[in-house]
Amino acid sequence: MAEIGIVLAVGTFLVLLGMMNVIPAISPDGRRYLSAGRGEPVSMPFALRWLLPTLCRDRIALWRWSTTLHLLALPVLVTIWLEPWIPDARLRVTGGLMICGLSGVWRIHLRWPVLVDAAAMTWAVAAAVAFQKGMPILGVGLALVSGSIKESGPVFAACYAWNPLALVALVGPLARRLTVRTGEDLMGQPHVTHQPLIASRVHHLGKWFDPKVMILPWGAGVLAVLAEDARFLPMLIVTLALAYGQTVIATDTSRLYQWAAPPVILAAVSVIPDEWAIALLIAHLFNPWAGTAEV
Repeated sequence: MAEIGIVLAVGTFLVLLGMMNVIPAISPDGRRYLSAGRGEPVSMPFALRWLLPTLCRDRIALWRWSTTLHLLALPVLVTIWLEPWIPDARLRVTGGLMICGLSGVWRIHLRWPVLVDAAAMTWAVAAAVAFQKGMPILGVGLALVSGSIKESGPVFAACYAWNPLALVALVGPLARRLTVRTGEDLMGQPHVTHQPLIASRVHHLGKWFDPKVMILPWGAGVLAVLAEDARFLPMLIVTLALAYGQTVIATDTSRLYQWAAPPVILAAVSVIPDEWAIALLIAHLFNPWAGTAEV
C-alpha cells in the first residue's frame, strides 16, 4: 500500500504542476464532444464515444474533473498492473509515474481537458488488472466502460490483459454504431472522417521517419528496445503495432501511439537497474523531446 500512496501523492503533485504550466483550451475534438454533450448528432467516430458526453454534458468544469480524476488513477493502476512482472517496489513506482511524462497521455489532457483518451486508457488498464486478479467478468465489464468512452478501448484492454476475452466488450461500440444517429462534422472537416487514410497521409507528411515526433516523446520508454523477457515481448510488439497503426487512419500522432504506454513502460523498467530508477524517472519527466502532442 505504501507504493500506491507514493504514486498517488507524486501524481497529484504532477497534476498540479502541470496545470500551472499550461493554459487550458478546447481542441477541435473537444468541441465535438461538447456538441455531443448538448445532445446534438456528431460525426463518426465521435458518435461512438457517448459515455463522457452523457455524464459531463457540455459543462467544461465536469470534463476537467473527469480528466483530472482519471489522470490521478492511471499511474496507480499502472503500478498495480506491473506487479506480476516487476517484483521490485521502487521499479513499480517508477513505472507507474512514467506515465506522467508521456505528453500524449498526460500533458495533452491537462492542456485539452475535453478529451477521452486518458479516461478510456484508465478503464482499459483497470480491466487488465481485473483479468490479472482472476475476475474476467469484471474485466469485460470494465472494458465495456472503456469502449463506451472510446471505441478502441476494449482492443487495448485485451492487449494489456493479454486476454482475448476482453474483446467481447467490442459489442458495445458495435451496437452503438448500428443505432446511433450521426450528423455532419462540426468543425467542417469531413475529410478527416470520410477519407481518413488521405487525411493521415497529408497530416503526417515528413513525420513518419522523424525521431523527434515518432520516438523521442517516449523518453525513458525507449529503453523498451532492450527488453528480452519472453513473458511480455509478444504483448509489447502487438500493442505497439496497433498503437502506431492508428496513426495511419487518423491525424493525431503521439496521442495515438502512446496507447502502447503500459507495455512500453513494463519493458523499460524491466531493464532499469533499481539504483538508477529515480534518476531515470526525473530525466523522463523532464524529457526535452516530449513535445506537446497537439499534432
